[in-house]
Amino acid sequence: MSLIPLFDILIRMMVLGQLLLLAVLLAREPASTIKTLKLAIGLSVAGLVMLTAPIAEEHYGLLRNVLLLLTDAFALLFWLLIRYLFEDDLHPARWPRPVKLMLGLLALVYFYALGVQAGNSPLHDIIHAVGLLLIVHAGYIAFRGFADDLVDSRRRARIMLILGISLYSTVLVVFELVDERYRNAELFGLINASILLLATTVAVARLFHLRYDPVSHKSADARKSVQAITVDHLQQIPALSPAELALAQALDGFIEQKGYQQNSLTITTLATQLDCPEHRLRLLINQTRGYRNFNSLLNDLRIDDAMQQLADPAYDSTPILSIALGLGYDSIGPFNRAFKAKTGQTPSEFRRSVQNRR
Repeated sequence: MSLIPLFDILIRMMVLGQLLLLAVLLAREPASTIKTLKLAIGLSVAGLVMLTAPIAEEHYGLLRNVLLLLTDAFALLFWLLIRYLFEDDLHPARWPRPVKLMLGLLALVYFYALGVQAGNSPLHDIIHAVGLLLIVHAGYIAFRGFADDLVDSRRRARIMLILGISLYSTVLVVFELVDERYRNAELFGLINASILLLATTVAVARLFHLRYDPVSHKSADARKSVQAITVDHLQQIPALSPAELALAQALDGFIEQKGYQQNSLTITTLATQLDCPEHRLRLLINQTRGYRNFNSLLNDLRIDDAMQQLADPAYDSTPILSIALGLGYDSIGPFNRAFKAKTGQTPSEFRRSVQNRR
């Protein structure tokens, strides 16, 4: 018997041990959706480790169906985790009912294709294709929000994620193009197990050195007021140097003058207008106001103004599109989505509800 399968199994046992250690470390974190997703991803990877081991399929029995379900769930779980990590205003509970029904139907198809048919149908290939699309879309999510992200550590994570997904996609394409004899070779299984061991080792090391940052993990409810912060409050933040205090006051002046209503305003253009380094402005907004995303700050400021205008009888005849454009939005779509995300109503519904109460 070749030694490669023995080394392969040994490495996979080490990966499972690392995953168990990760689960123990994660159990110490505060309860959250992100914690649940991380644990679920760890379970999915454990399924992959066992399913791809150099063991004959007949030895798995019904366990193979369970491992298939766990393994192929990775792409969806990873996609959800990336969205929760990088999209601060993600609220699945507010998704339209048709979307929820469609997701429920897809879940039934998924369980039927893998749990009942054990992957022996064209549906399995479709699930793989959807999984690849989800992985690619996760990379797009990381790229899309890079410019607005105010947390340096999260910006670095976005870059690493994009590079990792790019490498993963390249390896996957090459793997599919090579001759089947090489794909099924023992060496490929050993390399796969070794990569998983490296990834889990890095994850364990990362969690061992991770420290909970109360500033960068603030929820939307814990954000500072989007309106001007008083000088007394700023002076109570011990980490602010005199230069940072001056920058914070300049930012307050910008907000008081409603400079945020400019079209196509970005953190880069704002830093230019305030004559300061962009990284200092990112840190300041995150530190003094609790925001992790510049676009969230803009939306909160603009939607507050929109609510005031929609409730003002003087604006009753003003089209909602005109209000949106005047607040700095380039079109009605982003304005409607931001407004509903914050208030739970569309601008039209909000205006009618206010008018009915007069």
